[in-house]
Amino acid sequence: MTHDDTLSQFEIGTDPFTAKELAAISDYRKAINGVGDLVEGIEPKDLIRLGPGLDATGVRYLLAEMADGLNRWYLALDKALAELLTCTAGSTGHSVAAKRFLKFESSVYHQTRQAFEYAVTVFLLGRDNGPTGNYPPATFTVDLARQSLLGYS
Repeated sequence: MTHDDTLSQFEIGTDPFTAKELAAISDYRKAINGVGDLVEGIEPKDLIRLGPGLDATGVRYLLAEMADGLNRWYLALDKALAELLTCTAGSTGHSVAAKRFLKFESSVYHQTRQAFEYAVTVFLLGRDNGPTGNYPPATFTVDLARQSLLGYS
């Protein structure tokens, strides 16, 4: 695998990725190829808009495809966790760059999965998540400084 600019951000102030780490990252990227496109930007309003135009089988198929993609992503991330380990005579662990990469990828995966699960829940319950606070609330994190819950727009 060739080193690209996106990987440089994880190496700032530390050792660069090793050839073994680059190979593991390449395998990970190949395994998740296309998954992001499948579930990117999934929002309840998109699913609600799809609902009336598709029969229940079509909607279930679409959701199942997205869920299968997220499962592929999970399995690839789990495999990358193991493959990015550095084993030496003195210790076993992830390099600083590998830790940064894995934390970033894990965060993106979890946010995407949570957005998908939120959208599916809203769709299946037929909620519009309006200002009345219908379940589920559209929040995924907290902004302590502004004392507010942040959510999907």
